[in-house]
Amino acid sequence: MAGEEDSGKLLTHDEVRKILEKSLKRPLSIYDGPEEAVPKTVVIDDGTVPEGGEPSEAPVQDPMDKVSFEKRATLDHVRNFTRIESKKAQALIKELLKIDRVTEPHALKIAELMPRDETELRTVFAKERYTIEPEELKKMLDVIDSHR
Repeated sequence: MAGEEDSGKLLTHDEVRKILEKSLKRPLSIYDGPEEAVPKTVVIDDGTVPEGGEPSEAPVQDPMDKVSFEKRATLDHVRNFTRIESKKAQALIKELLKIDRVTEPHALKIAELMPRDETELRTVFAKERYTIEPEELKKMLDVIDSHR
């Protein structure tokens, strides 16, 4: 009975995907943190000379100076841990879904982890009640290596 009550609180894979898709459609200005107090203009000296003949002496400002700490930390994390570009990941997922026993959650996790050997790849299927044959693992690793 307790298991039935808890299962109603958990989100399914499709529900999570719908929530993420909705969040991507929202404007980026939802968070109004400390950077909102800073003027929105960014001064970048592109080396051009205005009509008066005097080059501008405005300092070059990094646009990242106006972003909050949380956003900078998130961006740094994404830059450091991204293993594959979005277009390559989508192609990889499509190709993995063609292989038997690879479901969409498996393909997404494989694209996230980009395993290099059979041991790492087996962890994706650790909770399944079936065993992946070495030939299937080799086929998946070949697909992964072709998209690196």
